Amino acid sequence: MSNQKKITNYFKTNNDSNKPKPFTSLVNNNYNNNSNKEEYTSPKKSASSSSFFVSLPTSSKTLSVKDQEEIDDYILDLGKTDKSPIQITSPTKSPTSSPYKKYAGLSSYASVFDKDVDNSKSNRSNSSNYLKDNQQKSYIQQQQQLLNKFKSKQQQQQKEELSQSDLFQKYKNLYKQFKMEEESEATQLDTQVDDLPSQYMLKKRSNTTDTTPIQKKSKSNEGLPSHVNNNNNNNTTTTTTTTSASTLTFEDFDFEPEECAPSTIFLMANSDEERFKDVWTSEYVRMPCSKSNVYRSVTNTRDPVTMESKSETRYLSKWYLINSVLKSNPIDNAEELEAAIKSINPRCDWEFGTLVDFFESEYTETETKEFFSNTLPKIIKLALQLPFLCPKPIPLLLKACDKEIILSQKQIASLLANAMLCTFPRQGSLNANQYNRYPSINFHSLYSSPSSSTKLSKLKCIFHYFARVCEGMPSGNISFHRQVFDEIDFPDWEKSTASLKDLTTFSDGTIEDDGVGMLQVDFANKVIGGGVLGYGCVQEEIRFVINPELLVSRLFTAPLQDNETVIITGAERFSSYTGYGDTFQWSGRFNDITPVDKLGRRMTTIVAMDAIKIKGDPFTQYSPNNVERELNKAFCGFFDRVSLTIPPPIATGNWGCGVFGGDKYLKSILQYMAASQSGRNTTYYSFGDTTFANELTNMVYFLQQNRVTVGEIYKALWDYYKLMVHTKSNLSLFSYLDAHFS
Repeated sequence: MSNQKKITNYFKTNNDSNKPKPFTSLVNNNYNNNSNKEEYTSPKKSASSSSFFVSLPTSSKTLSVKDQEEIDDYILDLGKTDKSPIQITSPTKSPTSSPYKKYAGLSSYASVFDKDVDNSKSNRSNSSNYLKDNQQKSYIQQQQQLLNKFKSKQQQQQKEELSQSDLFQKYKNLYKQFKMEEESEATQLDTQVDDLPSQYMLKKRSNTTDTTPIQKKSKSNEGLPSHVNNNNNNNTTTTTTTTSASTLTFEDFDFEPEECAPSTIFLMANSDEERFKDVWTSEYVRMPCSKSNVYRSVTNTRDPVTMESKSETRYLSKWYLINSVLKSNPIDNAEELEAAIKSINPRCDWEFGTLVDFFESEYTETETKEFFSNTLPKIIKLALQLPFLCPKPIPLLLKACDKEIILSQKQIASLLANAMLCTFPRQGSLNANQYNRYPSINFHSLYSSPSSSTKLSKLKCIFHYFARVCEGMPSGNISFHRQVFDEIDFPDWEKSTASLKDLTTFSDGTIEDDGVGMLQVDFANKVIGGGVLGYGCVQEEIRFVINPELLVSRLFTAPLQDNETVIITGAERFSSYTGYGDTFQWSGRFNDITPVDKLGRRMTTIVAMDAIKIKGDPFTQYSPNNVERELNKAFCGFFDRVSLTIPPPIATGNWGCGVFGGDKYLKSILQYMAASQSGRNTTYYSFGDTTFANELTNMVYFLQQNRVTVGEIYKALWDYYKLMVHTKSNLSLFSYLDAHFS
C-alpha cells in the first residue's frame, strides 16, 4: 500500500478530533485552538508478534512501526512543500541533538505538544523515548557494520601497499633532503647572484604561502616557461609556493603520485618478496615474462580411424620456452648461442654472421672460453631474474607525456641481458603509426650479416659491459625524463631581451671526456639511439655503447616530437675508445669515478635532442620555421625546470651537422642563443676544427662587446635569410653578423 493511500485511509477512520492519533503523525492546522488538543496512548507490544503497535482505541485498525514511519516520511514531505504547521519534537532533546536528524529542518513550525496536559505529556514522553531508543540502537548497529566493513577493506589495502609505500616514502625523503640542500645553497649565493639572468633572481623568502595560480606568461617575458613564473621555482604544477628555507615542508616539493603526469616514478622493487605485476597494454613495456607473451604452436595429427590429417593450434607461454631453451644445455660457442636465440624466436629468419665473426676475430681463444663458461651463464641467470628484479610495470615514455622513470643499474642489467638474448616482444600499439613506433631493443640487428668493423667494435663495448656487471653489480640508479614543453613555454625569440652568456671553445677534447659536471648534449636521432644496434657509429651511437645503460631507453621511449627531449641522469661509463665512424675502436676499460647524488645517480646528465635532417637545398635550414624549430628544441633541452642554483654549463659541439647536413656556423649560434636564454654558459668542442673554433670565439666576443641580445640576433638571422633569398649571395653568416652589428 502506498504512503499516500495509508495516510488517507487512516485519517478517514480517525476524523473525530477527540480520537487519539499516533504520536508521530499529528497534523493539525488549527492547533492553536485549545479545544482541539489531542491525547496520546502509549505503545503496546503485541502478544503474538515482536513488532510494536500504537493503539487506536476508537478504531479497529493498527499500524506497524514500519508503516507508521513511512506515513511520517510522507507527512514530512508534505511539510516541505506545504505551509502546514508540522512539528515533531522530543520533550527532552532539541531537534538538532536528536538522532532523528531528518526532523530537524521543521523546527520553525509550531509544536504539537500541549504543555498543559500532564497525562498526555507523560504518555508521549514514554512512547517517544522508547521508539527513539530502538531506532538509535538500529542506527548504531548499521553504522558499526559499515565501519567494520570499511576497516576490513582498509586493512587489506594497507597490507597490499605497505611495502610499496615504504620504498616510495624513502625516496621522497631523499628527494626532500636533496632539494632542501639545493635551496640552502641558493640562498647563500651572495657573490654570484649578479651573474644570474633576471629570470633566475630568487625572490625574497617569507613565511607566508602564496597560493595564487601562476598566470601563463606573455610572449614578452623573455621566453621563460610558465612553470617557473620568472623565479625558477621548483614546481611544475599550476600553483607556486614561496617559503623560508628554514621552514620547508614536504608539501613544498609537490611530489606527484604515480598516476599523475608529469611525475617521477620509482621502479625499484620494494623487497625481494614483491610479486611481479603483469601488465600487457600499449602504455607499458611488454615484458618477456608476461603470461600474455605467447607464441602459436601448430600440431599436425592423423585420425587413426579416418586417416584424415588434422591440425591443432595452441598458444603457449613464451617465457616457459625461454627458460627451457636457456636452461636445457650449456652454450659453449657462437653457433650454439645463435641456435638458442633462434629457438626462442622460431618465426624469425635471422643470420648472425657478425656474432660468429666476433668470437673468431675480436676475442682470443682464452677470452672466448671465459665468455661462454663464466660470463654468459651469469647473463642468462640475470635475464631469467627479470620478474623478480622488475616486478613493477614500466610505463612507456609516450609522446606529449612529461614523465620521469627511475631504474636501478641492476634492473637495467637484467633488461639488457634479455635484449642480448632477443627475448623482448614488440612494444607500443600493434597498429602504431610512425610517430608511435618504438625502436627495437633486441640485439639481433647487431648480430646480423654482413659484418663490419664498427659492429664488431660496438659488440666488444657491450660484451665488456656485461663482463663488468657480472663481475661486480653496481648499485646506483638512473633516471630517464621525457621533457615536454607546451607552445606557451617557449620564448618569443624576436622580443627576447636576454643577454648573451659566456661561450668557450676547444678544438680538441670531447664532450664525454671533458664535459664532467656539465649538461652533455647527445646529438640524437628522433628515434633515440639512432643506428646503435645497426651500422651507425657517430656521436650518439658511440655514446650509447661506451655507456651501455643508455640502450635501455630504446625500450620505452617513443620517437621525439619537435617540443620534446630526453634527459638521462646517472649512466655509468664502462669503456674507452678511439676513432670515429669507420675508425671507431674499443680501447679498454674505463673506470667512472663520477660522484653520485642523493638519489644514487652518477652526476652525469645527458640530454638527447634531435636536429632537423636537411634534405635538398641546404639553405632551407635558414628559413624562419627551421630556425625557430631548432631554437625551441635546444631550449627544451637546456632549460632546467628543477634546479634552484645556477645551472651548470652546456657541453656541446657540431649538433645536427655531419650526416644530418647542418651548417655548423648556424647551429653553433642557435645553440648559443638557446643556452643564453636558459641562463647557461656554453663549452663548445669543435672536434679538431681549430679554424672554426677561433671564428666562433671571435664572433661571441664581438656580440658581447656590442651588448647584442638574443632577440636582436634572431631578427638578424631573419634579415640574413631574406637577403640571401633575393641576392643569391655567397656572404657567410658570421660576415653578415659582423657587418650588421658594427
